[in-house]
This record gives sequence, C-alpha cells and structure tokens, in this order.
Amino acid sequence: MSSLETRTDRFFSVWLIIGFLLYAFGFFLAPSSKAQYLTLYIGLILPALYFSFFHFKQYFLENDKTLLWILFITVALYLPSAWADGDTLDTLRKNLKGVLFVVCLSIAVRHTYLTSPRLIGQLPAALLGCGAIALALFYIKLAQSGVVGGGVPGMGNLGENPNETGLALSVALIILASSMARKPSPAGILLCLTFLIAIYLAYSRAALLGLAVTLPFMLLHQYGKPRAATTFLVCCSVGAIAVAGMMLMGELDADKLLSRRPSLWKDFLSHNSGFHWAWGAGLPGSITVFSEILQRKLEPHSLYFALGLRGGILAITLFLGLVLAAVIRHGIKPSSNSVWLYILMFGMITQCFEGVYPVRPPNSFWLYTWLPLFMLLLTTNKNPDR
Repeated sequence: MSSLETRTDRFFSVWLIIGFLLYAFGFFLAPSSKAQYLTLYIGLILPALYFSFFHFKQYFLENDKTLLWILFITVALYLPSAWADGDTLDTLRKNLKGVLFVVCLSIAVRHTYLTSPRLIGQLPAALLGCGAIALALFYIKLAQSGVVGGGVPGMGNLGENPNETGLALSVALIILASSMARKPSPAGILLCLTFLIAIYLAYSRAALLGLAVTLPFMLLHQYGKPRAATTFLVCCSVGAIAVAGMMLMGELDADKLLSRRPSLWKDFLSHNSGFHWAWGAGLPGSITVFSEILQRKLEPHSLYFALGLRGGILAITLFLGLVLAAVIRHGIKPSSNSVWLYILMFGMITQCFEGVYPVRPPNSFWLYTWLPLFMLLLTTNKNPDR
C-alpha cells in the first residue's frame, strides 16, 4: 500500500502509527505500566480494527497470508480459555481482549511498514535513544537511592521492578552492540559498559544470562560466521541440558539456583489438578496463585511453563512454531533486520525464567517477544537467496 486512498484512511493511518510509536517508546519512557497499557488501548485498537475491516484483503491475504496465520495461532492460543475451571463464558470474554491486543499490535507493525518503511527501519535507533534516556534516569535514581540489595529500579515504567529494568536496558544494549559490531567507536564501547553496569546494579540475572548467550552469537553472526554461531548455540544448549539434568538428579540445588521458581511451579501445578500434558489445565481469567512457600501471590515466572500449564504441548508447539517461522523468514545471513533476531533470541532465553502466557493484556515482556516476532514476520521481505 504505497498511498492511502481516502481522508479517513489517512486519519486512521496517522493515529495508528503515532499510537504504535508511543507504545514502543513507552517500554522505556512511559510514566507507568498502566500509562503504556492505555497507549496501546487508545492508540492501536480502533485504527487497527478499521484497517482490518476495510482493507482485509491487503493486510491478511497478502505477504503469504502471514498476518492471517498470526491471527489463527493467536486464537488457537486463546482456546484453552474454553476448558479452564469456572464460568466458561466469563473466562472467554475476559481473555478475548488478549487476542485483540496481540492482533492489533501485529496490524500496527504491518501498517507502519506498508506506509512508512523508512520509519520501521529507524525504529531500532529510536528505541536505542529511548533506552539511553532510560539509562540516564536509572543513574539519577541510583544517585538518589544508592545501591539496593534487591536491585536498583529505573524510573517510570522501569521503576516498578528492577528485573524488568535490567531486561529492557539489555534490549537497548543489544541494539547498540549490533550497530557497534559494524562501526566500533570508543564512545560506543563506553556506552556499552555503562549499560552493562546498570544491568548488573539492577540485579537482573535473567538479563545477564540472556546477554551472555546473545552477544557472542550476534558477533559471530555479524562477522559472517553462521556455522560458528550455530555451534556456539548448540554448545550453550548442551550445557543448559546438562545443568537441568544435574538439577533433576539432585546434584544441584534447583530452588537456590533458580530463585525458588521450581517451588513456585509446584504450587501452580497443585492449584491446577485438572492439568493434562497434551492440552494443559486451561487459561483462567486470573493467572496468579498464592504461593504457600513464598507467602504471596505470584505469576508463573516462565513463558514456557505458562504455555505448558495452560495449553500443554499444543500451546508450546504453536508458539515455538511461530518463533521458528520468524527465524526462517529472516534467513541465515545478517541483514538490516538482524537486530530483531537478536532481541527475539534474548527474549526466548530470558523467558525461561520470566514471563507469562503470551495471549494476555500487554506487559513489559512484549518488548522482546511479540514485538521482534512481528518485526521479523511482517517487515522482512522473503528472499530465496538469503
């Protein structure tokens, strides 16, 4: 769609693009998570529905029907709402907004790419700028509060949880490092170190683990060594499997190493007696449980555990199939879209120990799950020679 035909089209186009950009920048700069939620609610839903209804063919039936497949998979991930405990109709109604939010974000990404491809190309740089501002605010907060045992939070949207602060700053660091791999500079290296120190002070262990895998892979990939990058990933996977095996055999204290997440997961399983490995226990309206061990209400703290618990093997297969499609769409060789591949990799690693079920109202994890997924699937031109 190179041009918008009517004044109404142009009006909703400006509305949708501004809403999308404000939502994306809000991961770093929104005053609160509620403010960012409202940005998506007000800025995306109505214009996205307008284009999906009045330009359905152009959006859903072109580009290999990618947007249509995203819609189908999102609805399929929503279906466990039908077999959750409680009032089925009420649960279906409550969880439907999760589908709406995810699909509207995908439409916003596709629309921005169709109407303003240059803007999409500059989005990583814009997010890096937002991340740099968030970094400055983090150090202001550090100067005010000093080093805190549980981690130093940022300000605004990043001030609600130090772990999420570290994860968001890591995304900005990945964007910076990806640019630095092509054009290194002393100032860039200094800024990278400043980001790393902030992530460490936020005490975000999941972020540090994700960076420990993503950054070496990124460097190997950027320097045109895909085989070495793949070998590195295989070695990391083997190491992770070995550590998991040692935890299962009791040679390593899983509760201590994983901040008591295994105990939390046991609490979730005990509260979902109808769980079946094939289709899970269903997706209720509330995804928290009261942990008897930790004495507070908590979320599952793992995207993959949440997928398995709510939708079983079916949900895990559907979501990972979407991730695999995004990786295949990108191809082996580095490109201008590779930064989204690195952010997605970071997200898939850190979501082993963070995250909730993906078809839920917007949250901070969308920065390194849904956003890079949609950027890879909906803004990458398919090229058989890649």
